[in-house]
Amino acid sequence: MSADQLIILVTGGVARGKTTFLERLHASTERWWRSCGFFSVGEERARGSGAPSAVYRLKLIGRADPLPWARRRGDGSGLELCEETRLEASSTVKQQLDAGLHDLLFLDEIGRLELGGQGFAQLLRQARKSSCRVVVAAVKKSLLAEVVSEFGLDGAFVIDLDEVPAARALRDAKRRIAACDAERIGMFAGIAGLVEVGLGSSLHAYRVPFKGHALAYLQTVLLVAFGKALRGRGLVRITFISAMLKAFSPVGSTFRPMAYIFMQGVSFAAPIRVFGWNIGAVLAGSVIMSWLTLGLSLAVDYVTFGRGIFDAFGGAIRAVSGWLGLQGPTLAQVIVGAFLLKAALACVLGAGAYYWNMQPLLHRLSTRRVGAAIAIGDRSGAPQRSFGRITVQALRDLVRPRFLLAFMLSGLLLLFFAGLSRADLVNLLIRGLCISYFGFVAMRRIDARGVGEWLDKRAGLGLSKSLPAALEMLGQKRAEAAVNEPGVVAVKARVISGGVSEGSDAKSP
Repeated sequence: MSADQLIILVTGGVARGKTTFLERLHASTERWWRSCGFFSVGEERARGSGAPSAVYRLKLIGRADPLPWARRRGDGSGLELCEETRLEASSTVKQQLDAGLHDLLFLDEIGRLELGGQGFAQLLRQARKSSCRVVVAAVKKSLLAEVVSEFGLDGAFVIDLDEVPAARALRDAKRRIAACDAERIGMFAGIAGLVEVGLGSSLHAYRVPFKGHALAYLQTVLLVAFGKALRGRGLVRITFISAMLKAFSPVGSTFRPMAYIFMQGVSFAAPIRVFGWNIGAVLAGSVIMSWLTLGLSLAVDYVTFGRGIFDAFGGAIRAVSGWLGLQGPTLAQVIVGAFLLKAALACVLGAGAYYWNMQPLLHRLSTRRVGAAIAIGDRSGAPQRSFGRITVQALRDLVRPRFLLAFMLSGLLLLFFAGLSRADLVNLLIRGLCISYFGFVAMRRIDARGVGEWLDKRAGLGLSKSLPAALEMLGQKRAEAAVNEPGVVAVKARVISGGVSEGSDAKSP
């Protein structure tokens, strides 16, 4: 059994809508979660009348036609069950659990037969030992305590439809299911952070050109691999936490890389959020992310030097074309070609990652540790930097060799190809220096970690649950100094006010 397997028990009186609730929960989660199991559906004329159904059919998830399941005896002594249907349903779900490809299991319902070791008892026991992350079962209210005891369901999340409205119960259940991904999301974010720290530092150290574009393509491949494992869930959270790791790290701990990582990840995840996890959405996200990377580079150039930098680009293209004796393309054609080239490369990488088995790569990355490459500090005890000190540090940024080289190349481009007068050139270079300086001040002034915590509180991105796992991936302990997790309670499964039950090792709300 998975250590973080979630058990949801749905109970309530006769005809309180337990099956309807399970069907609604399945309908609201099937887009992102692979589900298996079945529902015991009563005849429509009896459902909603307050009386038990006379005839039941078993509806297997993924199968269109329901199977005959039970018929109420005329003398009212109970139900006659179809053993053939039970065997077929048990065999089908057992094979699905053995395959280990499903995230959610629905069982409708667990009752007296199961307590006697019959019915679907073995199926529930197998589910407890499987890799299935969530098991949702309907349970007769009068048998709830016995079922919890018999099957070892201490710590289950119990919803009593007699006590809580179905709409609220559905929201609570969906929140709990979404929280099941917290540890895996943290692990994947840690892998992304590990790649950013390891490979990114190497690219910076060796002054590799276009390193930002290379890292963006690598981020695309990793997000596709993570999306395959999670069926498209949690990609924004993974991106958010991996961006936060940059903010917590003293190595490159600036707002700019954090913002770039987050914006690129969100641009990739947006089509998947709209259209679901499929190859079309993956390719669309890959293309949008690649275009965003190039668009941001062009936007930074325009903000720094204005239209003059694009005039210089156009002049350089004409000059090179003239030297080669060719009818060269216009600047607009070159920019469109660059976008098309980036889109083609993004599609190749996205499709390759989508169809290629990425699990061995993820496993190798997950077993690595960065060790002391990142030191996580306690934000509460960190001294607040004064504005004067920030301005001095921004001046140092201006004289860094890497910045000076890039700025000098832009200046030469403007000098030889923009056709500017000496006064205009000097004004443009002064403008570029001023804008760069204020940009450095702004990036150092922004509290990146504070911005991340604010976003986490407003958007519920799960930083407090997933960040410790991400830090552990980076070779760190689950430090309370980084994020204080909510308190932990340890109680037996029980129904409390509002129909919510907290179990052992469950997080307190």
